[in-house]
Amino acid sequence: MMKNGGVIFDFNGTLFWDSAYQETSWDKYLETHNVNLTMAQKKEYIHGRNGKDTLEFLFKRKLDESEVEQYTEEKERIYRSECLQHEMKLAPGATKLLNYLKAHEIPMAIATASGKTNVDFFIEKLNLLDYFAEEHIIYNDGKIKGKPHPDIFEKAINKLGVKNSQSIIFEDSFSGIQAAMNSNVGNVIIVNSTNENYSEFNFPVIEHFDEFDRNLLVGCMKQ
Repeated sequence: MMKNGGVIFDFNGTLFWDSAYQETSWDKYLETHNVNLTMAQKKEYIHGRNGKDTLEFLFKRKLDESEVEQYTEEKERIYRSECLQHEMKLAPGATKLLNYLKAHEIPMAIATASGKTNVDFFIEKLNLLDYFAEEHIIYNDGKIKGKPHPDIFEKAINKLGVKNSQSIIFEDSFSGIQAAMNSNVGNVIIVNSTNENYSEFNFPVIEHFDEFDRNLLVGCMKQ
């Protein structure tokens, strides 16, 4: 029998509060390529977007697959070394919530715009397989349309075998929230890890996973 709903987490800025490391690594990367962006441009074209879309905006031309791979990996090496200079841990209250979901056998997945090399890094450094089956960690494989398209969330929901209408998505980026809305899930929860203004959205905003109303999980429980 089809389970009701599942819980899908965006990763960067949601389950793992790495926005400062992302900012620093993007700044270093843009500097090496002599590209200047405003904060507004970064918000629109970088945060939560997939790599190809971002890079084509930065370099103002179409890029082939090998170029996207090369440029992305160059940036992500800077990012990973930035992460390693800090204590790497999941977001405030996240471990407690993940343990609760696991104990109640609630299907859960990650849907991230990160690529494979970063996902492997996160799996190793943050012990993600303690909570998520590897096939339920959906990442940017270069074939999925980037957020705000709902494709990555749709793929996660299909992998879990759950209903959109009963599912919950946690997101932090504006393009990610739009993608969550476009996937027609029952609930979208905004994780405010960077003191952002989300007043344009009519969704609950949390700054700690303990603030999440677990009554919303009733649609995800086994009947």
